Amino acid sequence: MAKDSAELIPVSQLQERYNIKRSALYNRLSALELQPTKVGRRAFVTPADVVRLDALGDHIEAGGTIHDFTEQPKTVETGALTIPVDDGTAPISQNANFAAFLNAFATQPDPLQLLMNRLDLLEKAATHEWLLPTSDLSMALGLSRRSVGKYPKFERYGFVFTKVGQMGTETSWRVQKAVKPKKKFKR
Repeated sequence: MAKDSAELIPVSQLQERYNIKRSALYNRLSALELQPTKVGRRAFVTPADVVRLDALGDHIEAGGTIHDFTEQPKTVETGALTIPVDDGTAPISQNANFAAFLNAFATQPDPLQLLMNRLDLLEKAATHEWLLPTSDLSMALGLSRRSVGKYPKFERYGFVFTKVGQMGTETSWRVQKAVKPKKKFKR
């Protein structure tokens, strides 16, 4: 697959996001000339596609229609940076793009901080007894959905993840702290 599956967003979540039916969602995708990526039986879009769909959704909520929607200049989000895309309609300075790239590179989150954020999220899920759908758990662990769903129970980062049922069309997972075996002291 050309796109990293961790970045892709299921089209089914978009129906809930905009509170519309599947046919209305596909009308919006068609109007924006977006082609969802198919993985097995499921369809996914990129975060950049969601930004465009959000703009269209805001326009429709404000009383507009799909047909009178005009997009603002395209941007691409890369982590903490949003860079305008040069589509030939407006002159963009190469120096400005390079400066934006350098700024984004300099402000990338520290890998250690990303790990700490991941562990904090898992700690909160365990403490508050949250049930996480497979898509959210895979994102939190940095694993593919297939890797997460492979076993009914697995352990990672000192947490135990157990399948407990269904959450819509996805499996739900209980997050618990792994129990350490008690050490036996020799006399």
